[in-house]
Amino acid sequence: MKLTIKPTALVTGGSRGIGAATSRELAARGYRVAVNYFSNREAADEVVKLIEADGGEAIAVQADVYDPGQAAELLERSAIDGRLDVLVCNAGARFTPTPVQTLAWDDFKTKVTDELASVYTLTQQALSIMGAQGQGRIVYVSSTVADGPPAPGMAAHGTAKAALNTFARFVAYEAGPLGVNVNVVAPGYVRTESSASMPQEFRRRLAANTPLGRVAEPEDVAWAIAMLVGEDAGFITGSVLTVDGGHGVTRL
Repeated sequence: MKLTIKPTALVTGGSRGIGAATSRELAARGYRVAVNYFSNREAADEVVKLIEADGGEAIAVQADVYDPGQAAELLERSAIDGRLDVLVCNAGARFTPTPVQTLAWDDFKTKVTDELASVYTLTQQALSIMGAQGQGRIVYVSSTVADGPPAPGMAAHGTAKAALNTFARFVAYEAGPLGVNVNVVAPGYVRTESSASMPQEFRRRLAANTPLGRVAEPEDVAWAIAMLVGEDAGFITGSVLTVDGGHGVTRL
């Protein structure tokens, strides 16, 4: 009997929010998932437990993706049997919204640098593995803020995500001949633990100005990621897929 080898996926920041939803969705679609976390082992273990309860396979893998040495080790530990089919770069640098006029250069520089640092070594290592396989998928999680300011104080975050989008296009150009597709998902506001502090009135107005009539849930983004790593998206690379329920088309 021929053994079927499950494809392998690594999701950074996989223990909460979009990362947790993506880890579960990919596992449900037959991937063995490495759920990366930085400090919250309990949350990562809970995601693994939920995946296993649904009949899937997953492991929790601790690493600081901003550290090149740890990022390289994370790829090695996540590439089960030396194979990695999907890399989802979801871990992002946190920030405090601050107007440019009072934003210290060091804080601005740190946000932009950390955003790219969180994906750079992972991308290099993944391309090495995927290139040797002759196939693979990389998806970066960005934001619609890269297209322009939704509110004051978002310059560092928006610039960092715009840089990420541009980096992804260059990677896609070089990765294509290796058989690797590289894309970006750019969510708008997503209802997660980290966005829970947003006032209820803000969320209500956002939903009212969204053609689909609600704000995004983590699963909405996870489904978009799963689509991009699937076979049906085999001729899509270098694209930025907006996941905002149509909010961006309203110009409000």
